Formats: sequence, C-alpha cells, structure tokens
Amino acid sequence: MTDFDVIVVGGGPAGATASAFCAQHGLRVALFEHARFPRRKVCGDVINPNCWPIFERLGVAETIRALPHHVIDGALFATTDTRAVTIPLPRLTVAIRRDLLDATLLENARACGVQVFEHTTVHGLSADRRVVTGTGWSLSATAIIGADGRHSITAQKAGLIRRARADNDGHIALQSHVRAPRALDGRVQLHLFPGGYCGLVRVDAEWANLCIVTDGRGAWLRNDSEALFAHTVGRNPRFRELGIAPDPHEPWQTAHPLQAPMNLPAQDGVFLAGDALRVMEPFTGQGIFFALRTGELAAEAVYHRVDREEAYGAAVADLYRQRGRTNEWLRRVMYRERAARVIVPAVQRAPRLARWLADNVLGGER
Repeated sequence: MTDFDVIVVGGGPAGATASAFCAQHGLRVALFEHARFPRRKVCGDVINPNCWPIFERLGVAETIRALPHHVIDGALFATTDTRAVTIPLPRLTVAIRRDLLDATLLENARACGVQVFEHTTVHGLSADRRVVTGTGWSLSATAIIGADGRHSITAQKAGLIRRARADNDGHIALQSHVRAPRALDGRVQLHLFPGGYCGLVRVDAEWANLCIVTDGRGAWLRNDSEALFAHTVGRNPRFRELGIAPDPHEPWQTAHPLQAPMNLPAQDGVFLAGDALRVMEPFTGQGIFFALRTGELAAEAVYHRVDREEAYGAAVADLYRQRGRTNEWLRRVMYRERAARVIVPAVQRAPRLARWLADNVLGGER
C-alpha cells in the first residue's frame, strides 16, 4: 500500500476532523475506518454550540446546517417525584442524527483530499509507524492519529493505555430512535429514575432519539423493550405522560464504559483523539465537542508544533480541565436522584444558577 504523511485510524468526528485539517495543510493523509458509512452510533444526537466554530474552520458548517435537524430551546430535568426544571439553552443548539453528521464529516475529509479506506480494520502498529490492516500495511512518515473509539486498537498497540479503572459504576447506555409523540416539545428532556436517567430529544418531524443509561440488568433487558421501560424510564411519571410506546425504530445499541480516565495523549509520533483519548459521559453534545476539538488539536500538533507530543498533552489537559469539571458534577447528580430532588427546586428558585449551568455546560467556545 501507499506511504502517507499522516495515517488516521477511525472515521468518526475526531478522525474525520483531524484528517481534514491535516489535508488542508498540504499533508498526504489516509484514513482507515472499519465500518461503512453511514453507520449507527450510540449518541444523544445533540450538537453543542461549541461545535459550530470548529465546523466553520473545517468549512462544513453550511452543509451541516442543511441536514435534517431540530432546534433545541431548553433542557428539562425531571425527577420521579414530578419535580422539574427547564434550563434555557444558547442558540445553535440542535439535534442531528449521528449517522448523517458523521457521514457528512467523513465526506468533507474526502473533499479535502483524504484517502478514505472504509471497511478496513487496523490490526496493529509497528515501531516505525507502519499501520497493519487485513490487506497489507501503510507507512506514516509524520504521525499516526488514533481516533478509533473507547476500545482503541491504536492506544493498545502504541502502549498508550493508562486507564486504571472505569469510573462509571457499571452503567451502560442503550440508544435507539422512537416515534416522536405530539407532546414532545422543543426541549431536550432528561428524565431521572433510581440508578440512572434517560435523554429524549426530537431529531425531526417524525422521530426522537431515546438514550437510556442504566445498570447492567437494563442491558440484559434490551431484547424486551417493555421490561426495559418498566425497569428504567417507566419509573418516571413525566416520561410516562409522554405516551411513548416501547417499540423502538431499530434494535437497541449499547455503549460501555461511559467514563474512563485519560490515556497517554501522545508518544513516539502516535496521537489519540476523541474517545480513544478519554471517555467522558456526554451531556448536551459535549461528547461530540470533545471529539471535534481533540481532533483539531491533534492536527495542529502534527503540522505546527516542535515539541508536538508535549504540546498536545498540555492542550488536551487544559481542554478537559476547563470543560470536564461541570460535566463530571452533572454526571454525579444524574446518578443520585435524592440529590437531584434538592438541586432541581434550588435551580427553579435561582434563575442565575440556571444561567450559570447553561453557560458552563453549553456556553460559547473559550
């Protein structure tokens, strides 16, 4: 196979973004993706406003705005004792199906000159930056960017794994699309139940994304949707009022782990981005933002930096330090409904607190 300046493993938002930026700066780039696009992905389908500046820099913002989408005007948090609060969200918060978004970003990478090899699985890396696939190998002269998800082969083969534990108490995400009920408004809705929560948001006129985060038993119930609802979201009265039938449009997809410490960001010309770098349980589009931004930072390190591994490590540490603390605080609340029953009324009584939450979770890019 051909030699390249940069080889990217993984065609999701992190990989597509990193490869496009590298190609825009004149580097010869190959991207290896084990699936064929479009493909489904466990995700809440929410695009955080922080994503739009990156879309603009990629030159793909107008194309993404033209995709079928739903504008989100607030976030509803509801507990099982019927307490609820709505937090207003910044403009440009929208819901777009991940299969459409990811296919658009990958096509943009192609348009930038990236050679994309779909349905091609990477099996290994060598010390001289050779990437081994089922059909041969390719040599990277400059860098390898691993953007191949939470179970990254790149991270394993390059010796970048340093996750001591998965800090998620065994929770698993199950996601599908359901027919949107008439009662579903323009808000993204987060319904808590003992031990977990679900996210619900309309993605177009007909369908809504439903993502349930539950314990291990919930995952075992994914083939029995009625039992799954009874064990999880059916315990929240506000969710029951929506009248959503436990009849998903497609089989439930699962994701695990939902939270894990950061791997070593870079070493010996290999860089990690997106979930391959760090798995953070996403809220209101934070996961896509982290994927896009780490992909961009990895590309900047490859084509700009002198001390590129050190510079990239410092940049991503700063990124997660700024954005991760509020995300982690919110994650802990979502698993502790007793705490949420205290916090929700407090937010109702304090509009400034609601605005602070909106600004820190969804505010403009800093």
